[in-house]
Amino acid sequence: MARILLLGSTGFVGRGVAHKVLDAGHQLRVLVRDPMKAAAFKVRGAQVVVGDALDPQAVTQAAQGVEHLISLVAVRRNRPQSYLAVNVDGPRIMGQAAIAAGARSVVLVSAIGAKLDPHFKYFSSRWMGEQELAKTGVSGTILRFSFVIGEDGGIVKDFERALLGPFAVIPGSGQTQIQPILREDAARCIVETVSKPNLLGKIIELGGPEVVTYETMFDWFLQARGIKKSKLKLPTVLLTPGAIALEALMKDPPITPDEIRMSETPNLAAGIDSVSSQFGWRPSAPGAWAPTHWAKHS
Repeated sequence: MARILLLGSTGFVGRGVAHKVLDAGHQLRVLVRDPMKAAAFKVRGAQVVVGDALDPQAVTQAAQGVEHLISLVAVRRNRPQSYLAVNVDGPRIMGQAAIAAGARSVVLVSAIGAKLDPHFKYFSSRWMGEQELAKTGVSGTILRFSFVIGEDGGIVKDFERALLGPFAVIPGSGQTQIQPILREDAARCIVETVSKPNLLGKIIELGGPEVVTYETMFDWFLQARGIKKSKLKLPTVLLTPGAIALEALMKDPPITPDEIRMSETPNLAAGIDSVSSQFGWRPSAPGAWAPTHWAKHS
């Protein structure tokens, strides 16, 4: 049984990770700004510490006495919190806190596509965060995931937003290949990494057992919800000028230029058996999961 500090526990993937940590019998400590959002963990025995995961002092104090730190703290958009403050500085803060606390290892959850490229601000910020973590000298593992899907949150919000008008809107061609993995399976990978010292120092790309297109996944959602709207594919060349204008005018625009560029970029792990090769088990097939689980929220 390990003592684990989880950062980002109240987010879309973080909630799943928190429960997996507890299911595995580990001692869980979470650092949260709003303790009410961690009530479900507290009733299961987790220790709830109030503080900000971007505050070095708060993270260092919360890390005292733990053996491992896991961070899922990240933002997909550059506001209201910036990529620099969250995606870049966050991993450095965790690494420094882990060293100060004498923790054995850290796990940073990142994203497939992380690389330094001026055309992709989000991916660049995730890569820079990985580099900042490495500079601290902490012993750790970086897990890069393809699309993580669940019954709520994540891409479900994008699909719901795409259905607000008379059409089911698809940005770009919809033919970009992705390798979706269920939130429960992603969470299991994250928690099991803590107990695998052979993964230390590695960057591991993980995805589900199916390679599908964005349009195929959207079709799963439409069918599960019983939605019959006609699909409308908007070429990126037409979407981008409007997205630039909306990003300047709106706090939460429907889509950003960076997201448009990413929508046309393949999001695949190193192989179809990426999970089984690292962890020894096969994740669930999202295509078989979607009809029931997405329908529950119709």
